[in-house]
Amino acid sequence: MIPEHLTKSTRSAKTAMFAALVLIGAIAVYNRTVAPHRNYLMAAQQYESAVDHLDRKNQTISQDLTVKRKELEELQGKFRQIHLELFDPAEAGRFFSHIQTKSQEAGCIVSQLTFSTASLASGEKRSKSNHYITKEQAILSVVGGFSNILALMNKLQDSPKKVCIDSVTINADDQGTVHLECKMAVTIYVIHRKEEDQHD
Repeated sequence: MIPEHLTKSTRSAKTAMFAALVLIGAIAVYNRTVAPHRNYLMAAQQYESAVDHLDRKNQTISQDLTVKRKELEELQGKFRQIHLELFDPAEAGRFFSHIQTKSQEAGCIVSQLTFSTASLASGEKRSKSNHYITKEQAILSVVGGFSNILALMNKLQDSPKKVCIDSVTINADDQGTVHLECKMAVTIYVIHRKEEDQHD
């Protein structure tokens, strides 16, 4: 016969063995059924977090884009407004060719008329841009009465385009008549397009 203390230990060993098998089985069942679902739920939670983050980022970008679009529209409106005040090369040519006629209409006699052109953009900026602006100026000297000179200035500025008259000097006529000698700088701004320059 088997001693009693061995039988008890065999019975407790069997119980421990059975408990170990049940525990191993429970772990195996957990790993086969519960762990994949847990991993899936963790992945889904991370996915939702990433989607929320991307959604917030998308909203921020969308708001920034709306602000930038509004700023662009405002700048385009300002450009159109300024563009209306600028001469194109053909209009500038017509404007300067009519200075003598406008002077005669105002009752002034042109004694001297010289022209100059200055670019407002450097050559590098001009090569990068489709448009560039030049400042074209006529130095006009006339003889006439004060009201005639004022009428001439009004005629020169009677245009939807921007015409600046500055550097005005008025002196009495050397011959002691009621006529005055007036020298003024008449400045206009001309917008050029690259396509126009290539055709010239």
